[in-house]
Amino acid sequence: MPSARDIVIDPAGPAPRRFLPEVQALRALAVGLVVLYHLYPAAAPGGFVGVDVFFVISGFLITGHLLREVEANGRVSLPRFWAARVRRIMPAALVTIAAVVLAAPLIWPVTQWADISKQALASVLSVQNWVLAFDSVDYLSKDNQPTALQHFWSLGVEEQFYVFWPFVVMAAAVLAGWAMRRAARASGRRRAPAPPRVRAWAVLLFCAVLLASLAYSFSLVLGSDPSAYFVTTTRVWELAAGGLLAALLPAAGWAAPGWVRRLVALAGVAVLAFVALRYTAQTPFPGPGAVLPVVGTLAIIAAGRTSGWGSLHPLTDWAPVQWVGNVSYSLYLWHWPVVVAFTQLALRTPRWWEAVLLGLLGLALAAASYYLVERPARNWRFTARHTWRALGIGAAATALVAAVAVVPSVRAEAAGREQAAAAAELAKHPPRGFGAQAWDVAEGGPFVKGTAVVPIPARAGYDRRTDPGCFGDAKADSTPRCEFGDKQGKHTIALVGDSHAEQWLDVLNTLALERGTKLVSYVKKSCPFSPVPRKLERDGYSVCTKPNEATMRALEKDPPDTVIVSSWTGSSFVSDSRPGYGDYLERLKRAGSRVVVLRDTPWPALRGNAKARDCVAANPTRPEACSTPKQKALHADGLAQAAAAMDGVSVVDLTDRFCSDTSCPAVIGNVLVYRDANHVGDTYLGTLAADLEARLPRGTLGPAKG
Repeated sequence: MPSARDIVIDPAGPAPRRFLPEVQALRALAVGLVVLYHLYPAAAPGGFVGVDVFFVISGFLITGHLLREVEANGRVSLPRFWAARVRRIMPAALVTIAAVVLAAPLIWPVTQWADISKQALASVLSVQNWVLAFDSVDYLSKDNQPTALQHFWSLGVEEQFYVFWPFVVMAAAVLAGWAMRRAARASGRRRAPAPPRVRAWAVLLFCAVLLASLAYSFSLVLGSDPSAYFVTTTRVWELAAGGLLAALLPAAGWAAPGWVRRLVALAGVAVLAFVALRYTAQTPFPGPGAVLPVVGTLAIIAAGRTSGWGSLHPLTDWAPVQWVGNVSYSLYLWHWPVVVAFTQLALRTPRWWEAVLLGLLGLALAAASYYLVERPARNWRFTARHTWRALGIGAAATALVAAVAVVPSVRAEAAGREQAAAAAELAKHPPRGFGAQAWDVAEGGPFVKGTAVVPIPARAGYDRRTDPGCFGDAKADSTPRCEFGDKQGKHTIALVGDSHAEQWLDVLNTLALERGTKLVSYVKKSCPFSPVPRKLERDGYSVCTKPNEATMRALEKDPPDTVIVSSWTGSSFVSDSRPGYGDYLERLKRAGSRVVVLRDTPWPALRGNAKARDCVAANPTRPEACSTPKQKALHADGLAQAAAAMDGVSVVDLTDRFCSDTSCPAVIGNVLVYRDANHVGDTYLGTLAADLEARLPRGTLGPAKG
């Protein structure tokens, strides 16, 4: 993030100023919005737009610097430019990353260490935004479990911008020189009568970049792609907008009356206030939704310094505001790890008074970072006067912190090997009461022997043995059909539904093989088997109704002997789901199939949206601390309710193999039940095979072999 202490031309007049207090105050506003959003989002539900304000400021200041250098020297010194960015950005960022990595074993469970290492390394290399995009993280989702370095995504966007933007400015200089020489030849003169019009060409190039990026941003956002929030290509138009303003202001020589500029500044502030208070996680962002905060920021910068009635300068010049602007970069770096660490330790979000204390702690850490790291590093003569020293030391520091970043991952792998050895021995010689059998040998609750857990928490996410190619993507316009069991079997079972149907696929495959039965699957992520659209489908996140109807027609055309249907109870629909479920179940019956509904499995409701595997990793000797009260783990099941109201449709409920009368444990019979936030792992479901077989209606699985 560049400093506001650059020489720029004030739109109110031709005299250059070395410092822009209004821009520094804008930085204070931007970081204030972000911190408030992270600490207490109810106070500023749209506070995430503070990042967009930073983008515009950075584009404006950096472009102004580059254009002045080109106009003065005819070129841009790339090493000197990047060395300045290294001195300005890298020291405080690397210290923050190292601190989070070193604190990881003290705050976060071992299940998160590998992810912390990955994100630390991505932050060091300035590609955090792309890592989050590839992981399909939804930044604005309340269900997202954030990491302590997730906020480095915005620094990645800026630093990638700093890599390629100087080339755009240099391209403008080359085009201006070419146009000047062409004009000179056309006029028969050896030299052009005027200097190259670099800014005019810059405006054209900046507009091209801005429009291309804005169009791409609109495309991804309106397609509800969660990666749109992070990728540089959807964000660069915001920085380019700041650059465009930097190119236009001096050339336009805007000399509007003071009252006009005061109104423009006030309008910009009003726009930012509006979006901070009215935007929510449902606002299409950053495409359409980002236009207003970008325009508001441009208005404040363009207005420049004002005076008289309605002027903001008494506020912008106020010492506390300027101080927050000074430490805004360090405050942005430090406040988020403080919030995430608190959430992990308390397993909940902060109350208002805790948010105030956390904000003060963030300010204290920011002040320490600014005075002890950021400012000394920027002014260190050893690097300030020697470009290649700065670049060399920056490269060495990056390599050092990158090496530190992998330590948690290495430690997690070592701990995982020890746990895996114990778990393998337990699985090889399972004790009486292993897994679901625990309910039969323990009175009032599951049997737990020792601390070994299968699978180990760090690898629970991989406790899934079915072919991912047979699990349709949410956005796909069709549902894959796959065959399992005995593919030559005369008796056929079809498993239909979403991911909570798919979780039963492995155990049903085992039972089908034992019976010589053919198993066919039609499972698609986030798509309950219903003609009623999910709410998610309205914004394009999932495509369900058309693939569901295609699946229904396939089942009607070639009816299997039995159709087993299950759906996640967390799905929300545009209307009551039960009539739609009932319609599909009735059609399956009319086609001649036996219809069985598996009631959805309970799912954890741990504080702070914690995953059960993380809780168990943090409480290896007390897995009971990770249990969920039964009333919170069970949810209304529209599919099961619709089935229960129909004749000829069976409902199989295995809740008693997941929950006691009062709670639903995360570990049952030394088996970790859940592989993620709400899906049951294949290991535990495998121990339920006998229970499932016994409770399915007679003949569902076909005749027994022999």
